Amino acid sequence: MIYQKIKGNFIHKTAVIDWKNLQIGKNNKIGPYVVIGGDAQHPRKKSIGKIYIGNNNIINEYCNIHLPTSKKKKTFIGDSNYIMNSTTIDHDCCLEDNIILSSNVILGGNVHIMKGAQLGIRTIIHQNQIIGSYSMIGMGSLITKNKIITPGYVFYGKPVRKVKVNNVALKRKKISKEKIKNEIIRFKKLIKNK
Repeated sequence: MIYQKIKGNFIHKTAVIDWKNLQIGKNNKIGPYVVIGGDAQHPRKKSIGKIYIGNNNIINEYCNIHLPTSKKKKTFIGDSNYIMNSTTIDHDCCLEDNIILSSNVILGGNVHIMKGAQLGIRTIIHQNQIIGSYSMIGMGSLITKNKIITPGYVFYGKPVRKVKVNNVALKRKKISKEKIKNEIIRFKKLIKNK
């Protein structure tokens, strides 16, 4: 694997990046055949605006990150996210911090994933969804249009359903009940403003 250091990041030589429409931080690792800045996959809207990527993210091979559809919006990836191979992040998506997207995850347009969420292999998310903080989505799950993915729970199925509190992750990450309450308040605000 041949990586080049570009703007303080490790970029594989086969990655295809639209640098003029990308604002990127430092210490990111972008793997083989990653495409950043492809046109928004939308039949009626043009690609307008930029992609923003923070610091310390790992984006593995064959991932696609698409341009937004409006200057008011942006395709945004925060800090310390781990994105496994062949994942698609469509136009206007927002990933906060410390998120894990497993292999072959597909995010429709305008999906917002709150911090600390983990999505299993081949999870598919309908556009305009909000995924709550510290939630866990089981592999092969399908999150359809009207599903509510509350912070701090495990979800699984086709379509997805709430299974239980995500106790293992909450304990491992030392997330207090007070912090979860605050995340639920923030989650409700995001839904209201969607």
